[in-house]
Amino acid sequence: MDGSLIGLLLAGIAVALWLDALAARELAGMHSRRLCAGSGLQWLDQSIALQRMQVVRAGGRLVLRRQYRFEVSLNGSDRHRASISLHGRRMASYMLPAREMPEAEPAGRPSTST
Repeated sequence: MDGSLIGLLLAGIAVALWLDALAARELAGMHSRRLCAGSGLQWLDQSIALQRMQVVRAGGRLVLRRQYRFEVSLNGSDRHRASISLHGRRMASYMLPAREMPEAEPAGRPSTST
């Protein structure tokens, strides 16, 4: 094979991988925005970042697992980390911050006034 043909083939593979990474990132962003909306959270900074990528076995097949992180807010004035994992193009798992439960009124003594 000619050297320029190998270079062209490698460039084509690199472009295909880059486009696949962009599509996966967009899919993770779409899923994370949907999760936030369904949980009453605010998705911050309009960004999502790849945290880890590895090959895993899922359903008897080898797939690429991508884990992304993003930030959310519970009330608009705080920041919490969240994450989402994709196995190929399928959402595999996610982690959102737990909403704090409102504190129950302290149990008082029974009223003794008459």
